[in-house]
Amino acid sequence: SSGINAEYGGQSICSPARAALFTGRYPYRYGLQGARPILYGALKGLPLNEVIMPQILKKTGYYNYLVGKWHLGYSKWDYTPIKRGFDYFFGMYGGFADYRAHLAAEPDSPDVQVFDLHEHHKKDIRSDGTVEETEQASIDLIKSTWLHHSEKLFTDKAVEIIRNHDSKEHGPMFLTVSYMNPHSPLDPLEEDIDRVPDSVDNTIREKFSALMVGMDMGVRQLTEALKARDMYDNTIIIFTGDNGGAVQGKDQSKSLGGTNSPLRGAKWTIWEGGVKVPAFVRGPGIVPGVVSDELFHISDWLPTIAGMVGAEVKQNLDGFDQSGILTGTANNTDRKDLVLELDPAYQQAAYIKDNFKLILGDPAPKPYNGIYAPLEGDEVRYPDLDDPDSFANFNKDLKEKLTAYITKSDTDKSFDFRDLPEAIGPFEHSSIKLYDLDNDPSETDDLFTKSERFKARAKDMYDHLAVQSQELADLIFYIGDNQDKTSSVKTLTIPGGLTDWTGTEMGKWTPWLRDDTESK
Repeated sequence: SSGINAEYGGQSICSPARAALFTGRYPYRYGLQGARPILYGALKGLPLNEVIMPQILKKTGYYNYLVGKWHLGYSKWDYTPIKRGFDYFFGMYGGFADYRAHLAAEPDSPDVQVFDLHEHHKKDIRSDGTVEETEQASIDLIKSTWLHHSEKLFTDKAVEIIRNHDSKEHGPMFLTVSYMNPHSPLDPLEEDIDRVPDSVDNTIREKFSALMVGMDMGVRQLTEALKARDMYDNTIIIFTGDNGGAVQGKDQSKSLGGTNSPLRGAKWTIWEGGVKVPAFVRGPGIVPGVVSDELFHISDWLPTIAGMVGAEVKQNLDGFDQSGILTGTANNTDRKDLVLELDPAYQQAAYIKDNFKLILGDPAPKPYNGIYAPLEGDEVRYPDLDDPDSFANFNKDLKEKLTAYITKSDTDKSFDFRDLPEAIGPFEHSSIKLYDLDNDPSETDDLFTKSERFKARAKDMYDHLAVQSQELADLIFYIGDNQDKTSSVKTLTIPGGLTDWTGTEMGKWTPWLRDDTESK
């Protein structure tokens, strides 16, 4: 395989990173920037006027599968994967759920647990644009997946797809597998814990490592399945992360097992520890054993993949076709700079050029400004899978709990920035930082106030961001996510109940707006 080192950038959290991956454009182009994932019950999603990777590949003849996380909106069927170019989807609408029960809730209300696992085929799309999803099919899915670990479910489903894909009937295969591993709540399979070296003696770090090992074993099974079908030598395999490792909970007392040391920061931040992630690629024409130090962003994958398979991309992209670097036909990338963040709502921005990094505003919510080793302590508290009463309590008075949750949700606030260069500044000197990533990858030596030369460089970079921000002038940023959780939950009656579940009703996250309804 070939690796991508140096400045391979994702985004600071999941939804913006996935948006950049599928669109080839920076998230600030369509209002999904910032450390604000798309929450359950949110009206917003990846805008429908964005033409995304599976839609582009479909025009080249590809049959598209998505297994695992989506996390780009589901308030309307039009936002869901099966209406965005995927021919088959098995996975989650949201960002994270219980690994075994597949129940999901927002972190501020963990007692309201709702099922988030779905299976759709292209043939399920009705003439009115909605998707066939009968109550019996939903109940059957709950029963067949209940207490089965998502790592195995996603791996087994992807292997099944590889084994059964008929290229004569459907054409070539595009398969995206988005594991939840190693997202919290940290709950690995016992067999994966046994694979973790004894030298990892931190309990939380051991769980985190086991989830990584489990994902690695899954990738191995996918690779073996491709070889068994004689597809391996004609398949491009790309492995990438979306954001930096999560190190601890927001109250500082709960370790989440990740570490980005010696990089500063973590998930949720625009420090290098929040946005620099690993990636590798192998396949026909890819030069093996090469580690690239060129600037590369997650938005580059769309034009790069299109370049390698001959797909036509008509829309304007921020990403660059890096296939020449991967195939050895080019020594340097056309990418010379990278806008990591541009978020007027939170007055935060980050920009890299010539390996200097400019940061405007606060790069991280507290306490994520340090360089972190794994912390010992309690993981985030989620349902005890070994305690039947725990599950019963989730189901108790579901509607009342959900109503209470909605009542205490943040009131939607909208900010309309019409003069964005002014909106992202002026900043106090303490809010402008400049780092030389070649010599200071840990971002510990702020150069901004050290000489007029560095101030001049920072000003030039700032001026570039100001020009970029003009393109945001017609956007309104919605804080609070316009959540409508009541309408997004469908209650299902489960005859006979479930193992470790004493109730007979369960909620399921599902689209609730008509596709001709305007949503923000």
